[in-house]
Amino acid sequence: MTDVGTLAVILLLITGVAALLFSVFMVLDFLKNKKIYHLLWAIAFFVLFAAGVILVIGRDYGVLLHWTVSFLAVFIPGGIAGGLFYSSIFDEEKSKKFGLAYLIFVGVGALLILLTKTIPAWADLAKWAVMLVHIPSGLAMVILPFLVYKKNTGEWTPLLVSIGGAVMSLAGMLLAIMIAGGVSSLAGFIFGALPFLLLIAAVCFAFGFVLTKQWTFAFPFIKVE
Repeated sequence: MTDVGTLAVILLLITGVAALLFSVFMVLDFLKNKKIYHLLWAIAFFVLFAAGVILVIGRDYGVLLHWTVSFLAVFIPGGIAGGLFYSSIFDEEKSKKFGLAYLIFVGVGALLILLTKTIPAWADLAKWAVMLVHIPSGLAMVILPFLVYKKNTGEWTPLLVSIGGAVMSLAGMLLAIMIAGGVSSLAGFIFGALPFLLLIAAVCFAFGFVLTKQWTFAFPFIKVE
């Protein structure tokens, strides 16, 4: 597998620190306001932080293929998408139902990935399980913020979340294709682009959430009027 270079380590550390900070402040806001989507996004950001730490420590992109990383990675797009279902264009009652249903889907999907990654007889199904779980989350991360933007025409910041979702989906798609054996010759390029894509996605998510009135939470030096 490809080693994690110095520039990649720096980018991963920046992404990890930013993700951890936003995770902490989202949890603090959740404890105060009890908005479940802040907790779900905090979990997603914390898992992103943990994934970056694992890559920095291991210095080998091969760790991304390990079942523990595959299992935990579900909760990055899954947590963000689940939070969007809880907080988006539906009324409060429908949002709770859609959000809970999606969290159940993510949980079942994570279990399915865990089983296909750890049971040798099911190994051929692993890539299909990954796509089954990640594709709906990718679509939700792009579409739901766009619908919020269309609903609140005076606010463009939800589009940052859509952009973050598109970038994260692109990173996931490239990894999935490579793992499936489609573009193994481009492994170096894909792994080289990954830290940049993760940083861009994390920044778009973080500022999209904190700057959008519907989703905002208390963060030092940033205020939404």
